[in-house]
Amino acid sequence: MHEIRKVRLFRSLKFSASIAGMVFASAGIAHSQYPTGRSAQVDLAGMYSFTQANAANFDGRFNLNGGNVSVAYSFYDHFAVIADGGVYRFPELPLKTSSTMHTYLFGPRIMSSRTDRVGAFAQILLGGGRLNASSSGIKAGENAFGIAIGGGLDVPLRSHITIRVVELDYLLTRFANGGISPATQNNFRVSAGLVFRFRSR
Repeated sequence: MHEIRKVRLFRSLKFSASIAGMVFASAGIAHSQYPTGRSAQVDLAGMYSFTQANAANFDGRFNLNGGNVSVAYSFYDHFAVIADGGVYRFPELPLKTSSTMHTYLFGPRIMSSRTDRVGAFAQILLGGGRLNASSSGIKAGENAFGIAIGGGLDVPLRSHITIRVVELDYLLTRFANGGISPATQNNFRVSAGLVFRFRSR
């Protein structure tokens, strides 16, 4: 079983590395197509998030509600770097346990033209996550590797405000299985909210 977990982890990392390579290659092409001197843009997004998380190698799944905030800095019309942080609360667990999951992710985003009425984007974000739990005054926490691969759709509302109609992400985490050894959790995150845009002159 230990060898099978190693093979699964290797395949996950190999897949993630392949996606990252394609994203950065696309970013290089986008960079070469746009001249220097374009105004930079900063997008600040605040969103509600629904996350379906699994429990390591068990069959149980949890529906988490929460939110995430992201900051995107656009060097060119089709390329940005992202910092994304989220907090998601588990439903009530046995023994009146209270638990939350935090994520902190960073990476590149490839976007369609900003002039489009509906703007689409794809991204791959790497970073980590943290689980916090408390019960009867006893608290515990755990950190783990995390990666999010996905994309979304933005619809302009006003000149500096955009509605993020939907953002869909496959969220992989590597929290320990029963507190013993790392295991892969295949989670899915759906978000929607508002984006505030600030462009430098």
